[in-house]
Amino acid sequence: MGASVVWDVMRFELRRSLTPSRAAIWFVLVAFPIALITVLRVTTEIRNVERWGLMLYFLVPEVVCLLGLLLWATPVISTEIEGQTWIYLALRRSGRSLVLLGKYLTAVLWSASAAVVSISICVIVMGPAGGWKVWWIMSALSILSCFAHASLYVLIGTIFFRRTMVAAVFYTMAVEYGLALVPAVANKLTINYRLRGLLADWTQWPGARSVAEDVFGSESTFTHLLALAIISGLLLAIAVLRLSRAELPTQQDG
Repeated sequence: MGASVVWDVMRFELRRSLTPSRAAIWFVLVAFPIALITVLRVTTEIRNVERWGLMLYFLVPEVVCLLGLLLWATPVISTEIEGQTWIYLALRRSGRSLVLLGKYLTAVLWSASAAVVSISICVIVMGPAGGWKVWWIMSALSILSCFAHASLYVLIGTIFFRRTMVAAVFYTMAVEYGLALVPAVANKLTINYRLRGLLADWTQWPGARSVAEDVFGSESTFTHLLALAIISGLLLAIAVLRLSRAELPTQQDG
């Protein structure tokens, strides 16, 4: 019963989000890395595969995925409150959780699809520097990034009903981009720490490996994947618990 409700929410959200503005945003996210890679491909000779691969990693799993999730995952609750469509769901506490999960998966699907399409075209444009290995590594990292960061942004959305995106951007810059690069125990709790560790393990590029040894340690691929699964599940569980107990404001309350 619960799975069917989540699926219904996903279908409803996908139909509702198929608007010209949403489609335009999706195409911009797809085109942004392609445009940069194409310009560099035309103006620069490819000599270092690692440099191009790292560029693609930062453009897609760490930029496109996060931008998409900021737009689709962060405001999952605030948009419902502003549109006064949350009132009915608020009467059913189990309905809150199922709707949240449906919106979470929808945000992941939107962002991950843009990332994979963009990577696929970028790999073709890159030519010899691309290839199957670069494609599957970047695609896998993008999907993992979407699932993990979406759970983080959904949690932020259940805590801050107003200025949600501002809070998410601040957290991302301060923690995911700042703390993740600080060699300390705390950086192991960040999502980007795990993603960059997987990048180093899977590619075995010298530059990525040297950074991994200095900043990310020598943890195994299994450890990074397990940590991402635990982080994602824990953040999503806290978001569900928070939403089930929250007193959600209505537009009249604002």
